[in-house]
Amino acid sequence: MTQVETEPRLLRVWRGISGAVAVGLVLLALALLGVQVYAGTRDLPGPGVDMVIGHVVAGVVAVVGQVVADRARRWAAVAAGAGVLVVGAVVLWVYWWA
Repeated sequence: MTQVETEPRLLRVWRGISGAVAVGLVLLALALLGVQVYAGTRDLPGPGVDMVIGHVVAGVVAVVGQVVADRARRWAAVAAGAGVLVVGAVVLWVYWWA
């Protein structure tokens, strides 16, 4: 028989959490892009191009980190997932809380 190696449940949960953060960053970037386009067509100030570009870059970095986390094993997956969470925290701090 073939032995199948299974992952620990905690690692699967960790990947799910980091994946949710990555998706949230992408959706936030898309929402800001939509608001900026709407504001630009109506002569309103909008969030600003620098904020939109920062969120798009953060979304791309988070998705790349999540792909690495999904394909890696054990500690590499944990580290990549932590990187996604750090990117999310930095975006929230720099653009929303500070």
